[in-house]
Amino acid sequence: MDFRTYLLRAAQLFDEEEWRSRDKSPEEEEGDTRWGNCLPEILLEDIFSLLVPKHRHEASQVCRTWYQAFYAPRVWGTFVLMETTLTKRRFNLYKGYQRELCPRKTQVCLQRVGHLFKKIIITPLSDFYNLYEFLRVLSAFLEYYEEHEEYPMPLLKTFDFTFACENRGMTGSIVHGTGGKILQILETLLGNMIGLKHVSVNQLLLGPEEVPGLMESLAKNCAESLQTLELLNCCKVPYPMSDITQFGNLHTLTISPQHLDDEMLLLLAGMGLGKLHIVQDAYTCDTEPINYEVWKLVKEMAPNFRVSLSLRGLTKKEIVIQPHAPVYCVVYRAPYSKINLDFASSLCDYYPRYLEVYAQEGFPRSHGSRSFVDRGDTTFVHLVRICPRLKTLVIRERISYATLLIIASLGKNLENLVVRENALIKKMDWPMLSGWTDDFYRFLKKNSKNLEDTTREVSMLLKKSWKPLRDEDFKKVSIKL
Repeated sequence: MDFRTYLLRAAQLFDEEEWRSRDKSPEEEEGDTRWGNCLPEILLEDIFSLLVPKHRHEASQVCRTWYQAFYAPRVWGTFVLMETTLTKRRFNLYKGYQRELCPRKTQVCLQRVGHLFKKIIITPLSDFYNLYEFLRVLSAFLEYYEEHEEYPMPLLKTFDFTFACENRGMTGSIVHGTGGKILQILETLLGNMIGLKHVSVNQLLLGPEEVPGLMESLAKNCAESLQTLELLNCCKVPYPMSDITQFGNLHTLTISPQHLDDEMLLLLAGMGLGKLHIVQDAYTCDTEPINYEVWKLVKEMAPNFRVSLSLRGLTKKEIVIQPHAPVYCVVYRAPYSKINLDFASSLCDYYPRYLEVYAQEGFPRSHGSRSFVDRGDTTFVHLVRICPRLKTLVIRERISYATLLIIASLGKNLENLVVRENALIKKMDWPMLSGWTDDFYRFLKKNSKNLEDTTREVSMLLKKSWKPLRDEDFKKVSIKL
């Protein structure tokens, strides 16, 4: 039984006397010792925030205390639109019962608790009609109250929109971009929002002629307030989005590589951008890296400019290397990716003075070899040796106990070393290398026989308590860019 089901079941177990508690006098309520009324407000609000709007409403009918918690500002700080949010069942002659967005429910929700929203997250919806209807109602709500009264969502600072560009069809997966009415209403909505600080608009896959209007709408009321912007695959072909330079106070930009070019990068460096996160996924089109001479000029113009490279989703592509860029972080969030010597050599050639983080998040979707030749042990060791500023290393691939000891001994500035316990191999399969002393080789052979000895020695080398993570803990690891 999950947490939501448990909470609803607990609400149903209240007897009739508890349901009539809203009619009690204040003196009688003070003497009520039932757990529903005795929970601290902050815990009750946390519980309500974990529920979808429908179940929040059901729980609010239990008693007066829960009814008051329903309208607490912390409960409605984040609004997430999912497939069944604010929908009702309707029978379709050809498809049977379908979930259809109810405009009335949406209007009531926005009128009663919309002023408490700090963040609106629109997840990928397979039903485009429901998506369009929500955007339309929300846009009309903002436009109406903005004209007749003060802005109805003064706390709203974050808007996150991701379009479901991939659907399952009769012939398999179908990838398509948005446009038409959905794009028009999205532009209208962005134009009606005021004072946004954080915006994400992802996976639109537009044509080049449709892109400019999106940034113009966002800049209408947010040109000075916007601080972080995420634009992933807004265009399905290489298209530099130079309109981003309208946002003068932007300090963090997350963008796909096809939206960058030499001129735009120089503009971003000149406007004082602090961090640039270049993200690739399965929908990112092939593109060329920025010229290395431009990166050198960027480092001269903005010495504190920092760049990260990331790969996400179900893709077997490799990260596009940006030669001589000030890359401090490389993160893999793709289950098919594995480290290879060519890519690691590129990192060591271009970023030895900058690289601080190399991480592989999640679990791989392929079995790693137990053979020393086919594993990435030598590649990880080479990376740690050549990049002295490396502070965080997250490894999900198979490595041996001896490799773990070598990494810990070489990583002088290594602060976070994260490996999977189930991916460690009890082996000492390293040959004697030039530069190693006989004492060091005996040290590796002696402490690679069991996990307890290896863990103890790694803790001593890192000068702190250390142990490998079990899989349930490793899957929670997430690098904040």
